[in-house]
Amino acid sequence: MSTVASVASGSQRPAASSAQRTQEAKDAFTASLNAVGASIDAELHARAKSIHDNAKVLTKQEDDVRKETKGLAKENDSLQKLVDKTKKEMQSLGDLDDIMTNIDADMALIEETLRIVEEDEVEHARKCHVSGSDD
Repeated sequence: MSTVASVASGSQRPAASSAQRTQEAKDAFTASLNAVGASIDAELHARAKSIHDNAKVLTKQEDDVRKETKGLAKENDSLQKLVDKTKKEMQSLGDLDDIMTNIDADMALIEETLRIVEEDEVEHARKCHVSGSDD
């Protein structure tokens, strides 16, 4: 039995050594996975923080764009009113153009009338001068 006992105890040593090596390998593998996991976890946390920070910035920018859009809409309404008013005034300028044309025609008629009157006065003065009488 001593040989059997020594064979049995010899086989237990390598088995214990194999179990110990297996445990060490498992521990090393677990530690490696934990290190990789921690590295990935840190990277993911950094990305998540960046995403949340960017989301806040984007929300603020969206709010600013909405405010500016409302301001532009008001400015657009104001400019549209100005355009409408100017259009009405331009239409009245068309009427003014007609009035000016009529005034020009009236002025030409007055000038012609004055010219005729002046000619008549000159003719009358000449006749008076030639005949020597004053009328």
